[in-house]
Formats: sequence, C-alpha cells, structure tokens
Amino acid sequence: MNSPDSIILYHGTDVDSALEILNHGINIEKLRLLQTGDTQLGEGFYTANNVEVAWFFASMAPGTLGKSYTVIECELLVEHLESLLEQGLALQALIVNTASIGEQIWFHPDAFEFVNDHAEFRPLSKESIL
Repeated sequence: MNSPDSIILYHGTDVDSALEILNHGINIEKLRLLQTGDTQLGEGFYTANNVEVAWFFASMAPGTLGKSYTVIECELLVEHLESLLEQGLALQALIVNTASIGEQIWFHPDAFEFVNDHAEFRPLSKESIL
C-alpha cells in the first residue's frame, strides 16, 4: 500500500498471534481466547499510532506470558478509517497511561471483516524502529 492517503497503525502482541494475523487477518474467536479480562474500550482489536506504545502493550499482552512478543503494522486508507470511526466501528482515544503518549485506535469485532479485506498487515518495518 504505502500510500500518502493511508495511516500506519501498530499492534503489539505475542509472536504466535502476530503470525496468525499476518497470515489470516484478525480472528474474533482467537481474540476472545486471549481477551478474557476487562479491556479499556471493550472487546476488539487495539492499535496505536506510536510504535513505542505498541511495544509497551505487547509486553503486557495476554498471550505473552513466558513467550516472545512483537509489533506488527496495520496500514489502512485514511478514508476507510474515517468511515469506520463515523459508523462507531472504530474509536480513537488518547493513551496517557504509558511512558510514551499516543493515540489508540480500537476496532469493533463487526469491523474485522472490513479491516481484513482493506488493511495491509505486515511485520514491523525497519523505518518504524528507527
């Protein structure tokens, strides 16, 4: 994709879940197995606009206990994100409970099919790490 009309979001998770998302997209059944406790915005797929924030949450992800964790990129056209926000299928909120300040973008499970069809999931790029 790498379009000037797109946004790159970051998702921190355990390595097994990252591989699942990269190969098959977001899966509600697998997400429900991991999101068993309370979550800030409810059941859904959480991303951040700041890679450092994603790394912070990756280290605390439910599937990371005793496992490695990572961050993946999710690139989505801005117009698609804005449409999901307008429909209430995504929410954008400031994150203030981490050392790095950023925004989180949460996707409702009803948006997963759309996100899987329109987003590009990929491993974290070297540019994002620098």
